[in-house]
Amino acid sequence: MRARSVLSLAVLIVSCAVAVSGRPYQFMQTDRNVALFENATDLTLVGLRVVFTGDVDPLQVIGIGAEFELASNEAGVLVYEGAVVHLGVFEIDWALDGPAVHAAFWVDADGLEYEIDVHSPHARMWYELPPGTDEWADGCAFYIPIEIEFDGHWSKDPDRLALVRHQWSWSDGLALEGETVVRTFRTPGTYTVILTAWDVQGLPDSTTSSFHVYRYRCEEE
Repeated sequence: MRARSVLSLAVLIVSCAVAVSGRPYQFMQTDRNVALFENATDLTLVGLRVVFTGDVDPLQVIGIGAEFELASNEAGVLVYEGAVVHLGVFEIDWALDGPAVHAAFWVDADGLEYEIDVHSPHARMWYELPPGTDEWADGCAFYIPIEIEFDGHWSKDPDRLALVRHQWSWSDGLALEGETVVRTFRTPGTYTVILTAWDVQGLPDSTTSSFHVYRYRCEEE
């Protein structure tokens, strides 16, 4: 019986950490600026206050598990009132050449504010494992040693600042530096990799992924 081939493709995209808990803020650019705020807390939240570096006119707002209405927009400060469930997401879009987000705060039912980290970088990794198996069968060849490329160039900073350092650490103790690194695996087994990225202000963010290195590679049936 031929051993089953396994294809593992790992793509991990994460956002920055927050002072309360979780990773509730993401920033991206398409044909516009997009800010995503996720309620990663266990609190009842009834408001969101976002401070920009200049006057801003939202092009679009979208709520998934979040229902907010704009209460005020003065001097680049947007105040939304409504409600957001746990893990609900609220999106604000504005012009690509518009101001940056300077600060943001969730507001609870008692009027207390909880600061959202909108400045730490977003560490993101990508790697691909070719088909492999740990079971021997006719037509199989040794899979290890094998080189795997780990790519962190999708890591971004919401302040649009440069990232100055990328560090990769594996569960077997090896650590490498670089936006993209290549590592040779000589022993099969399950590994965990951590990518930590730093921006020019020294703010870090980390993301973690686990994968399995196989012993053999087998031909398709």
